[in-house]
Amino acid sequence: MKNITVRAIKWIPVDKNHNINADAYKFISDSQYTQYQALNIAMSHMMMIYYRHNRNITSQAYKDDLKNFKYNADNILFYELGFRGKGGKGGKCKGVDTLSAVQQRIKADFSTALSHGLAKGERSINNYKRTYPLLTRGRHLKFYYDENNDIYIKWVNGIEFKVILGRKDKDYLEMMHTLNKIITGEYSLGESKIIQSGKILILKVTIDMGEIKKKEFKQENIMGIDLGINIPAYACLGNSTYVKKAFGSKDEFLKVREQFNARIKRAYSQAQLAKGGKGRKDKLSSANRFKDKERNWVKTYNHQLSKAIIEFAIKNEVSQINMEKLEKDGFDTKLLGKWSYYELQNMIEYKAQREGIEVKYVNPAYTSQTCSKCGHTHKDNRKSQEKFICTECGFKLNADHNAAINIARSTQYVSKKKTA
Repeated sequence: MKNITVRAIKWIPVDKNHNINADAYKFISDSQYTQYQALNIAMSHMMMIYYRHNRNITSQAYKDDLKNFKYNADNILFYELGFRGKGGKGGKCKGVDTLSAVQQRIKADFSTALSHGLAKGERSINNYKRTYPLLTRGRHLKFYYDENNDIYIKWVNGIEFKVILGRKDKDYLEMMHTLNKIITGEYSLGESKIIQSGKILILKVTIDMGEIKKKEFKQENIMGIDLGINIPAYACLGNSTYVKKAFGSKDEFLKVREQFNARIKRAYSQAQLAKGGKGRKDKLSSANRFKDKERNWVKTYNHQLSKAIIEFAIKNEVSQINMEKLEKDGFDTKLLGKWSYYELQNMIEYKAQREGIEVKYVNPAYTSQTCSKCGHTHKDNRKSQEKFICTECGFKLNADHNAAINIARSTQYVSKKKTA
């Protein structure tokens, strides 16, 4: 079974200098008006076929006429709307596959009308309004990243749009993940719609996410994830503690971050030495670009970690993932500034839910100080960031592994909402 979804994307048309492209608004408006006329003309033609054969949709004559609908509709629309060229491309809608899109939409809508009582007179045919969204094919939409990792979309006639995503939007991370899948070709695009309301443009894009594969989960398999300093994420099953895996490393992360920080400091230093004017502005701009690239790298790294974690969960038939509710004082403040743990949790959560895995948050108190074997809790149990040795029973284990077990087994569920 196909996994089809629709996403609404806010976008603005821009020229080669990234300024607003006013001509694009007029082109969309003109194309939308022509399509509105074409939809109503084609639907009327569809009804003529229907009544010509006495509403007998099972007759061979009706079926033959229906097969010729494309050719006949093309001719009617050519004369009525003044289309030019092969396939009806030209006129006001040059570059937009209007005729083909209209014919498919009319066939689908007419079939729906029949199944919902048109033959019994319980409903009428569709009457399309002037504001009906402009139909566009998936093959006409080319998503890509620019040099600043902003997302742009190439459309017909060389028109380009910049995708506008608010970082505070509820589904920002999921949307970025989805758009990245489109850019890499993992997801394909189907018929989409452009909605215009004044200067606001929305693309309702149809996304084919591939075949839905039935996944097997075991209710007793609950996985705990400990977010730490030396190891970004350590996952372990609560009922099978030997099923475990560490994801990422502090050294790997800090090496790249330190390289970015050195570049940023160097750019600021050069800006201070500049006498002013354009030279200083360019140096400051360079520092800001490095900051953006650093942030994008962190986001990409978190995507890689979260993807690997969910793949591990699916492989081990995990039905539920437990994570600690993050508190600001739960990690060293300096390091917390270098790593977006909260972003990583968000990515794990939405990717897990998309696979049908439940995510819950637990009270983080004492998970790192409690012995997963005997239950004894004491601050001296955690000898270091790496070592856990129980002062009661002598049980020894990697500290992150021990904490992940406790998180997996915890039933002290709390709300995810962050505290101030």
